Amino acid sequence: MSVLEENLQQHFAAIVAGSDDAIVAKDLNSIILSWNPAAERIFGYSAEEVLGKPITILIPEDRQHEEVDFIDRLRRGERIQHFETLRRKKNGELFPISVSISPIRDRNGKVIGASKIARDITAQRRAAEQQRLLLSEMRHRVGNSFAIASGLLRLCADQASEVDDFVGLMRGRFLALAAAHSLAAPATAEGTESSGERPLGALLEAILQPFTGPLPADVRVEDVVVSGAAVTPLALVLYELCTNSVKYGALSRKNGRLAITGTRKGDRLIIRWTEEFQNQPRDEQVSRSGFGTTMCESAVTDQLDGTFQRVFTQSGMEATLDLNLHRLTAKT
Repeated sequence: MSVLEENLQQHFAAIVAGSDDAIVAKDLNSIILSWNPAAERIFGYSAEEVLGKPITILIPEDRQHEEVDFIDRLRRGERIQHFETLRRKKNGELFPISVSISPIRDRNGKVIGASKIARDITAQRRAAEQQRLLLSEMRHRVGNSFAIASGLLRLCADQASEVDDFVGLMRGRFLALAAAHSLAAPATAEGTESSGERPLGALLEAILQPFTGPLPADVRVEDVVVSGAAVTPLALVLYELCTNSVKYGALSRKNGRLAITGTRKGDRLIIRWTEEFQNQPRDEQVSRSGFGTTMCESAVTDQLDGTFQRVFTQSGMEATLDLNLHRLTAKT
């Protein structure tokens, strides 16, 4: 072996050892021949534990056929590029992975094995899912905005006798709507601070003001101060209930009635949002679980350690938020 060849081999070995991706060599019987440090970190097995073992120990039972297909394709001299699948760590955890596999040939060009590069794509999958949810929420909010504007036009038209009064009412409602929307918008930008703490009554007033004007008489809540960390998820749920109500609930009808109570029960806070109106909801879709309901359930469960339920009846709808009082009021 020449000095140049030796240097090239050392350089290649350094690249393999320093790679963030798992680099593994196997023969055509799927036996592991080499195992770099990144493979140890990603899969949890040391080199001593896997060398000479079949690579199928990394493959879930329902995906064993993939290895058979890989070997067949490698024998034909094919390469497998960026194949996304699931693999299993030593502790049994399944995780998403992207693999690229190239045939290894001897001096005569015969395929004798394969070199496999595997990359853990858990973070990329998580980021893609977060992006999907954010886009879904954006579409949901944009659609709601048109329906809300229509509802506010109707409300203000009922209250105004002249054009100037109507314009003034609409301007005030839209300004209040923007303030309420900002409370309910999740802080996703880097460096964005969460909203400051607010009494529950003041939070309800800020959310309801664009839709009802003065706080309705049937809003009775205990003197609970919502922490800064809990303001946004709770406002999100209340804002969603308001938008649904102005689209097809009590706030969309002259004869509609909205009542809200907030009561302590031990270490829980129970908020009941009750809407009464003579007719059933105009849109049957309201009784189905859509993105808005899913978003509310997620916010209440994940961030407020609570539950969110909605029940529709002949006379209206009742939503119940059962919240962890400490989680709702904790300073940190």
